[in-house]
Amino acid sequence: MFTSTTQAVDSSFIVIIALCILVFVGIMFFTVFFLIRYRRSRNPKPADLRGNALLEVVWIAVSTMLALLIFWWGLGSFKYLKAVPSDSIRIHVTASQWSWLFTYGNGRKSTDMVVPQGKDIALDMETKDVIHGFFIPTYRVKQDIVPGMTNHLWFRADTLGTADVLCTQYCGGEHSKMLATVYVVAPDIYQKWVDGEDVDIPGLTS
Repeated sequence: MFTSTTQAVDSSFIVIIALCILVFVGIMFFTVFFLIRYRRSRNPKPADLRGNALLEVVWIAVSTMLALLIFWWGLGSFKYLKAVPSDSIRIHVTASQWSWLFTYGNGRKSTDMVVPQGKDIALDMETKDVIHGFFIPTYRVKQDIVPGMTNHLWFRADTLGTADVLCTQYCGGEHSKMLATVYVVAPDIYQKWVDGEDVDIPGLTS
């Protein structure tokens, strides 16, 4: 159904926005229609209208169907985001006031994250102190990291480049400086880098 975490989240927003526009257009249409159809010049004497059972049933049914559609689509996105692919590259994330530490399968560590293009990346995240919020806006993934628990997240970067990592939970006086960068590189460059070989990744200092 979805091909990336970005698509899963964006599609839910698109569905909600589309439905909101549809409802807005419907409300405005009937508002203008009633203003014209029942204007004072055509209906000088106001009528006492009572409840219309059919109209109420239709309105409730339509509203319920729209709400269920949003729930169904959102549930599909949520399940996709929580289903970590089994062949993912695993990276351990350690959060602490006020920095990130990324540890790879062979023990290599860095303060910025390096990932291969087109590969699923699974993050196992822990905190040394308070609650932190791991957020990569580019890939639409966010997860709070709670003391005493290992929290999980995954994403796939299909485009070479960089993405920002932010902390979304206020974690102390230097919260705003708790930043990192995701460097998305070609798979062969990633393998050389994670193995400790000297490769040039522009901007990477860690």
